[in-house]
Amino acid sequence: MTHIFIINPFAGHQTFADDLRTKLAEVKNLDYFVFNTRYKGYETELVRKILHIFEGEKLRFYCCGGSGTMRNMLNGFDSLDDVEVAFFPCGLTNDFLKNFGKDEARFHNIEELINGDVIKVDYIKTNYGISLNSLSTGMDSNCLGKMNDFRIFRFIGKDLPYTLATLYSIFVSNPHEYEITLDDEKFTGKFAEIFIGNGCVFGGNMFFADKTCVNDGKAISRLVGNKKAFTLLPELLDLQNKKHDKIKKNMLCSECSRVTIRRSSGSDFSINHDGDLISGVSVCEAEIVHKGLNFVVPKGVTVNKGAEE
Repeated sequence: MTHIFIINPFAGHQTFADDLRTKLAEVKNLDYFVFNTRYKGYETELVRKILHIFEGEKLRFYCCGGSGTMRNMLNGFDSLDDVEVAFFPCGLTNDFLKNFGKDEARFHNIEELINGDVIKVDYIKTNYGISLNSLSTGMDSNCLGKMNDFRIFRFIGKDLPYTLATLYSIFVSNPHEYEITLDDEKFTGKFAEIFIGNGCVFGGNMFFADKTCVNDGKAISRLVGNKKAFTLLPELLDLQNKKHDKIKKNMLCSECSRVTIRRSSGSDFSINHDGDLISGVSVCEAEIVHKGLNFVVPKGVTVNKGAEE
């Protein structure tokens, strides 16, 4: 097997890429190639080029970055049936790995991933590509859209742009009228936030589910009703503090395999697609692909621990 490492040198600390290359050089009998991304979204193009170069070979791809790097990498494959994918995290949140509870820390050991096992997990397939952990619209997508404006403050702290964008979004976001279909159930009304998750966490510390299962063929949906964003602070604190009894009272909570979202007015909107902002969306259609991804985990690690731990 050939091991392909796709490194986002702009993720994590400044020496991340060099440190990883040094570690890989020390691993014995490893047949591998390392590729750096050049710009945001380059992972998709890079994967297609690599598949052409190594046509017919057994490959394992390592996402060495954050949730957006993983999302862009996955969208480079025509089919995920025969490829193995690993997540070596260095992004801001790396939310999908929180499904593994305390074992999340083991994913930071590259040798454990190289010698790891492969399990089957679900992913979200949309008309705008693949996401692994979540998609959302509302306050969350507004926050993501504003993050670029605050990136100049990253030199103070890598989390600061996200914090500033969140605060901005809390005070300026307004609910909109949506038509939403979850499997065969339809919802119409004003919503401040629409969230579909294949896991238990988004935004690094928002635990939207009291249980998690990323291989059951179901997504967890959370619909937040007609509230000004700044009045959502209690709900946000409930998510952070895992107060799921309150969450279930204050949000429309469901599970589904298929989703359709559109504005009742027909106007376009934006979605947060695993940390990538997609604008100009007229309708978002999504479905859970049951056990569609061959996902690499350190030996002995099992999934669906995050909400329990």
